[in-house]
Amino acid sequence: MTKKTTVISHNGAVYDITMGGWLQHLHSKASDAILEISTDDIQLPGGKIVGAYKAEKKAEYKSKPHTPRSSAKQYLNEYSRRDFGHDWDKFIGLIKDEINRACVRLLITPHPLSTTEQQELLKAASNGHVGAMYWIGTALRNKQNDDCLHWLSMAHNRGHVGACHEMAVHLAAKRNYLDSLRCIIISADGGCDIAYMSIFQISTLTNMFKIQEKSLVESMLKELEEASHASSANYFKGMLMLFSNQRTEGVSILKRFLKEPKKKPPEHDIDEVHGNQIRLVSTFIEGVLLDITSGTALLNSISTRSKQAGFCSFADYDEFVKIIGDKHISG
Repeated sequence: MTKKTTVISHNGAVYDITMGGWLQHLHSKASDAILEISTDDIQLPGGKIVGAYKAEKKAEYKSKPHTPRSSAKQYLNEYSRRDFGHDWDKFIGLIKDEINRACVRLLITPHPLSTTEQQELLKAASNGHVGAMYWIGTALRNKQNDDCLHWLSMAHNRGHVGACHEMAVHLAAKRNYLDSLRCIIISADGGCDIAYMSIFQISTLTNMFKIQEKSLVESMLKELEEASHASSANYFKGMLMLFSNQRTEGVSILKRFLKEPKKKPPEHDIDEVHGNQIRLVSTFIEGVLLDITSGTALLNSISTRSKQAGFCSFADYDEFVKIIGDKHISG
């Protein structure tokens, strides 16, 4: 599925977030993922970034007459040798090696970073190093600094597995429940296991009902449902229907969700963890549907079933009951 873009808004700032498709290094070795650099973000000597330089040379090539055997890549190599002394691929490889030599050791060896080391990570992040972007983002999130959203959104859009989940946690702490829910669904749909298993915690459901305008929730869930096959948005859509006294619609949505509770990865990437998640979530949803049929109060059902699955705490449940009571939504 082709990736689409949505927008996160927080304290007057907006952040574009990609959605749909799998996160880039979902099934990569950690040793490979930590070396990931977004090529187009690299700053070239002279200040121009790679993406702009390549686009410029491509436009130049198209505007000039050339022989049938020539190509845009040959043209790029010619100017790369002139401007940087190497063919393009070799030159970019040398830059990436230099960036990784400077920052990877800082990422894999936990220790308090000096000012110089922090500047090295900032330089690497500004040159497309995805792991450095994520490190800066999480460090800022730990300080409850909204600037974390800039770096975490950049890391997510360049394929980092956990960055959008970190955004969800930060936004929830800042009481931006709509965009927190948006982020956790996008993260789960992209393959982040931590985000997916957080979907079914009663505290996440609680946050959805803290959003004042139901129409905003419905619009957001529709957008995410359309962006990704077997989206976790369907779970929240079903629950929203149930707690809005639309039992038939809610049950129908949850039954459809139960048929494919998580987007299926390629066969060679299906592992024991995926199977365990499907069984756990399916048991939870089946139990809730069974309880609805037998007349068990919905709140009691979700509380019991999610505790059995290990999804929630008593404190979570007490808060959820209060929120539902305050909003006068009947089960």
